[in-house]
Amino acid sequence: MMAGCIKKGNPTGNNWSDVRPITVTEPLDMIAGYSFAGSAEITGTESSLLCGNYDGIESVAFMRFTGLPNPGTFHIPTAYQDSTFLSLTLTRRSTPQGNPINLTIYKLNQAWAADSTDLIQDANLIEISNIEMTIPDSISTMGTEIKIPIPIDEIETWQTPSDSLGMTLAIRTMSGFWMEAMSLETGRGPQLNFLYRLDEATNTDDSRYEQRPTRDSYRVDSDEAPLLTNRWIVGNINPSRIYMDFAIDNSWFKDMRGNAMDSLSRKRTTINQARLILYVKDNPYYTGSRTYKLRADRMDDSLDITQPVEIEDSRLATGIPTEQLVRGDSLVVDITPIIQAYSSGDKIPYGIVIRSLQEMINYGKIEFWHFEDAPANKRPKLRLTYTPPFL
Repeated sequence: MMAGCIKKGNPTGNNWSDVRPITVTEPLDMIAGYSFAGSAEITGTESSLLCGNYDGIESVAFMRFTGLPNPGTFHIPTAYQDSTFLSLTLTRRSTPQGNPINLTIYKLNQAWAADSTDLIQDANLIEISNIEMTIPDSISTMGTEIKIPIPIDEIETWQTPSDSLGMTLAIRTMSGFWMEAMSLETGRGPQLNFLYRLDEATNTDDSRYEQRPTRDSYRVDSDEAPLLTNRWIVGNINPSRIYMDFAIDNSWFKDMRGNAMDSLSRKRTTINQARLILYVKDNPYYTGSRTYKLRADRMDDSLDITQPVEIEDSRLATGIPTEQLVRGDSLVVDITPIIQAYSSGDKIPYGIVIRSLQEMINYGKIEFWHFEDAPANKRPKLRLTYTPPFL
């Protein structure tokens, strides 16, 4: 015969200690906070091509095609203009403000690399077409294709003095408009299409060129995001990040009897989850099923908070990413490891930096209520779940 004992309040034996996670939501006592410019750069491997001229920021898309028939060995019949085009698969566009949209197409007379488009000079852009076309107001979640006509004679004479092996096309848009298209990294990038005939007297058969670029990228022309002492803006196309510093309140941490913990107990407390709640002031981009991707990094040393400065990555300890939908008027950022480090006393709370993980990838932008002018119900909060130590 076997005998044993059970705990009166826990007969199944699943919680011998009576210690369970505790969740609290607390307003934060803010010390400082501002926005500053991020340092992200274009890599040339982005999944999107950005093209626009919006809010003082211009982005120009570039794509290089190779394997074209040699000039002087082929021609494109005039009747084939409708089948001579560049196709783009759009994933997003600016808020519709009417059509048509003006696009300017160029050939580039310059060697270039996808990760250094800032070296491309406007003087080397040769305008070949200025057109007005209708861009659908609604873009499908799977992408919406548009076809941009390319002049026949520019295809027949595609070579430039700086590039005899490929043709680079560039696209600019009119002011007040932007669009995002799939890049070659997605497998559904730009595609140049045309029918042609070789200049052989006996050859009347059509040949088809239908290829995606061997290289595509974009250049962004804008001023650096400003230092804003009383605004919190996270931006992508013109990277902007947030610095915030808040006090760690030891009264957040209580044992199972509601008593405040001492420093030793706080050090042994497990932070199950800590989420920073920020309230959205303006969100023109992340609507519907569009998710944001943010990350909070911990400051490794102290800032002079009386003098806002741009914060270099070398001063930060990398946090964990958060990817969610913007729901209602707020969003959350996971800062679990940061609060664990602070509550245990392992790290001194010097503040955190919140950045987008989509910098230079899209036109996303969110402004949050800054603690200096936020209504009482829009001030930052911390939602904290922790487990007190057993003994």
